[in-house]
Formats: sequence, C-alpha cells, structure tokens
Amino acid sequence: MNATIEKLREAYCSEGVEVPEILSNCSENHEKYDQHRQIFNRLFQFMPIAIVLCETTQQVSVVVKFTSKYALPLRVRSGGHDHEGECSGTDTILLDLSKMSKVEIDRERKIARIQPGIRFQSLTTELAKCDVMIPHGTCATVCIAGYTMGGGWGPWTRKHGMCCESVIGATLVLGDGSIRELSMNSEDAGDRELLWAIKGGGGFSYGIVTEFVIETFDLPDEMIKFQIEWNKYHYVPENKLFALRDATPTLNVLQAWEKVIASTKPDANRLVGTNLKIAAKHAGEGEHFNPHTVSHNCVMYGYWEGDENSLQKFIDIHFRHTGTYTGPSIEKAGRKYKDLPYGDHLMNDWDRYSFHNMNLLKQGLEGTPFPPDLDKPAPHKITSRLVNAEGLGKDGHYKLLESLTSPLVLPGNKDLGLFTYITLGAITGNYYQHVITKEQKDRSAFPYKDKLFTIQYQTWWNETNKEKEEGENNHVYTRVNQALDWMEVCRDYDIPNTSGAFISFKDSSVPTKTYFDKSYNQLVEIKRTYVKDPYNHFRSRKTII
Repeated sequence: MNATIEKLREAYCSEGVEVPEILSNCSENHEKYDQHRQIFNRLFQFMPIAIVLCETTQQVSVVVKFTSKYALPLRVRSGGHDHEGECSGTDTILLDLSKMSKVEIDRERKIARIQPGIRFQSLTTELAKCDVMIPHGTCATVCIAGYTMGGGWGPWTRKHGMCCESVIGATLVLGDGSIRELSMNSEDAGDRELLWAIKGGGGFSYGIVTEFVIETFDLPDEMIKFQIEWNKYHYVPENKLFALRDATPTLNVLQAWEKVIASTKPDANRLVGTNLKIAAKHAGEGEHFNPHTVSHNCVMYGYWEGDENSLQKFIDIHFRHTGTYTGPSIEKAGRKYKDLPYGDHLMNDWDRYSFHNMNLLKQGLEGTPFPPDLDKPAPHKITSRLVNAEGLGKDGHYKLLESLTSPLVLPGNKDLGLFTYITLGAITGNYYQHVITKEQKDRSAFPYKDKLFTIQYQTWWNETNKEKEEGENNHVYTRVNQALDWMEVCRDYDIPNTSGAFISFKDSSVPTKTYFDKSYNQLVEIKRTYVKDPYNHFRSRKTII
C-alpha cells in the first residue's frame, strides 16, 4: 500500500473518525480510480496520489489537517466542472465530495440544506417534489459548490438573481481543520465575512464547504424551457460541409435579444432567464465584413413562467421582425406537472453544440431540440467578459460580430466535431434592477451584479466515444490549434462597453483580480484574517492570493 495512504488511514484512526474510501493508482480497484480521477474538461488528465471519497465534515477535516501536516498539495472536487482543471492535479491529495449528496428541504422556513456533491439533475428534481426551487444552473451534471461560490448564473437569474444571493449559511472547514458554522445573522464578524466571501468570491480560497443553507422560492405552476433558432444548419453532401439555410442578419437577433433582457416590463419579466448562442464562422483573409448582413447560426434558450400561448405571444412581439426562425421547441415542468421530473425535463446544458445533431443532419434528418450529448465531458477552452449596464451599443455589436467571423475558424470544423461559438447569459432583470436594494447587493462578493450579460467564448472538440477512442489519431488535431488561437484573439478583442471576466468561465490567462474586481481587496483581507491557512494550502491558479 502507498505509504502516504497508510499514514492517512492512521490519521483517521488516531482521531476516531471512520476511514472513508481511498483510491490510488496502485489500489486493487484501479478502474474505479481511473474513473474518479477524470474531470469534466478532458483536456486535462491528472494522476492524484490519492482520491479520498469523504462522506462527512469530520472526514474532510482530517484530510485538511493531514495535508497541512505533511505539506502535501490538496485539491477539492464536487462535480469536477472547473474549466481550467483546478479541481484536481497530479501528485495531489484529491478530496472528492461526490458522496456528500444529501439535501434536506424545510418548506415552512423556505430553506434547503444542500451538500456539495449533489448534481443539479437530482437536486432540482428533489426540490420540485416539494414545490420549491433555488436559482440553479443550466448544466444537469454540475454540482452546487463551485457553481454557487463562483456566483451561480443560470436560467432563474433575471428573476431571482445569482444563486449566491440566496445563500444564508454554510458549514466550512478552515485551513487548520477547524469547522465553522456560518450564518448571515451570526454575532461573530469572522463568520459574516467568510459567508460573504463564499457568496461569489470563488471556490477553495476560504475553506471547504460541506453544506450550504439556501433560501428557496415557490415553484410556479407552469415553467417552459424553450429554444428558437435562426439560420439553422443543413448538410451539403456535394461540398461535404454544413451551411446555413437562411441569411437572417445576426445583428437583428442580437439587438432584439439585448433589448428584451434590458426590459423590466411585465412580459419581459416572465422571461426569468435566457441565453443566446451564436456560432463563429469562417471568413477569408481580407474578406470584407458587413455587420448589417453577416449571418451566423443563433439559438435563443429561455425559461418562461407561463403557458404556451403567452410564450408564443411574447416571441411574436419581440422576435418576429428579426427574420426567419424555427421554434419554439419546448419542455415543461412545474406544480402542474408532477409526473414530469424537473431534472429530466428542464435541466440540459444550454451552452453546447451537439455532434449527435450534426450527424443526424448529415443523414438528412432533423436534429433533436435537447440532444443526449450536451452534458457529456469533453476537451474544451473557455474565456469570458461582461457587457456594461448600458449595453453593447452600435460599435460593440459590430465588434462582437466581427470577432465571430474569422479566418481562424476553418470550414469543415463542425464535420469533425470541433465547435467554436459564444453564449450570452442575461444577468440583468427585475431582481437586480428593482427587487433588491443597494445594501442587499453588498451582501455577496459577486462583483458584477450591474452588468447586462456575460459573453462566453467557447471551443469544444472530441465529444463522442468514437473520437475519444481515436485519441491522437484524429483529424480534429489538424485544426484545434487554430481554434484555440481564435480564442486568444477573442480574449483580447477590442469590444466597446465590455469589461471584467466571470470566474465560473475560468481562463487561467485572465488576471485573478479581474474576476473579483471591486471585491478583490476585501477577499484578500478575509483570506489572510479568518481562513487559518498561513501557507496558502487552499490555492490553485485562480484562487485568492
């Protein structure tokens, strides 16, 4: 047995704490180790010394004290969706919280106690059974911990804010292994400061959260998840390429979407959250760019509070003038639909392109609205920025579309399962504009409450099992570097009325302070004063200090 693992087992025994399951590369159950070492971004392939599958706060505490005593690097993972792979590492002790997946719902007090390892597909279904919900994310396989500590953007943001705004308590293991029960009503200033920090100040920096206490809201009678699409793809066999069916100017779609999310009129408020995805496209070197006529594939996703008739009326009013579109495709949930599990019907990733659908198009078939491969792990790269409260403006619109029209995006990428695009996620809405006060806005560390929306540049590849089996013998690798070059160009693109970056869309090349903006200095002070981590063991590339 590995000497480090033997010492860890001894540490548990000496403290009278039950020894959790511990996996290593030389353990008998190597296949289980190999499964648990994988993270969502398959670009990273780490080999931890040990993977500790904790089930209690006390077991977490022992690991923290152990790694500190023996000066061993520590990483923490709940769902494993850190885009830069900072939830794991080679030659580290990986604290895996996936077995800590309980949720307790108190309908009278309107709170839920949620452990960090429960995935949204399960969590939202359990909440909906009790006719309540929290501001969850868009990806079914994401867990609550990193999502919430990064802010927690999702399909309820326009109505209920980022998820971090609903956190009122937490259980936190500090750098010396001590356990703190945090509450926003605590008389202890350190408790209040630590709670403020984990509400949007990023994960891991301030300790390890083993339970969140989150306020719930009443689930509406009827919720509709919908999507509408402009400039759909079709496959041209003679060219062996995908092309756009229509030529609706992307500018029309972008401007209409931005106008809707900036509104707090009654019909716009029923759009409780929304995302607009725009695909990048190839442009020849020196090719003239016209922002008024350029067209890209665009897909709008949304959560609608109401019935199909009211949704259709909303779409007709706000988007009919944009040009030809298809949809809406819909899924339903809510109090009226007890037989439809919320997590199965309203929880799919909004952000991805589907290689499954592209293959259907090549066969002359229509793609499905919510295909099965959207939540699958795959190699990828992400970067981001945010749009200021006044909106992109004319020049901002032009430059954003110009960044999406590039010689670095090669024809035929989609045929190989290489996808380059942006997603725009609405932040502004009734909640941040009218529901909470300035004082309430200051109760969380998330710094970008006044931004209009996020811009997330994305590149994904090798999403299918066949591609994974091909490994390096895959033609996609003749193109990936240029797609990643496109990402780097876009990261630094001069787009007026944009600034900052969103930590949940992590890019290690973005300075840490950029992610936390006006909250950064206070977060540094909280880390130094209250976390009891003098050697900064709670660190990865984008943690505080």
